Amino acid sequence: MIDTNHTHTAALFTEIILETFKFNGRLITAGDALTKPFGLTSALWQIMGAIKEAPIPMAQIARNMGLSRQGVRRSTHVLIDKGLVRFEENPDHKRAKRVALTDKGRDAFRQLEKTQITWSNAVAKGFSGEELKTALRVIRALGEKL
Repeated sequence: MIDTNHTHTAALFTEIILETFKFNGRLITAGDALTKPFGLTSALWQIMGAIKEAPIPMAQIARNMGLSRQGVRRSTHVLIDKGLVRFEENPDHKRAKRVALTDKGRDAFRQLEKTQITWSNAVAKGFSGEELKTALRVIRALGEKL
């Protein structure tokens, strides 16, 4: 017979999971509000953020961000239609082209980063650096266990 009683720490972890789902929903809503003036969504912004440093293939974007390949493909094509990203040749793989920001995309991303900085400064106000470092450490450690 399977034991269905949580340990104390497992029950707390379950509460963290539920709060994370709620937090994720609120974060996406806030991200959509931040990106709307730029004609973007949180999902599109996430793809742009994944390639801001260097172009990478769609499959790698999906792996890095924990997204489905199909979702990344749809978002990438929306960004292409908006002129914010383009495909470029991939020296490591003939068929898997890399996704790169265009100049227009890079400019939009920089403007959006400025907006995000103002927003994150306001949201983080009232929390100590230590509190946020602890939250980050715990989230990362839980993610690694998964």
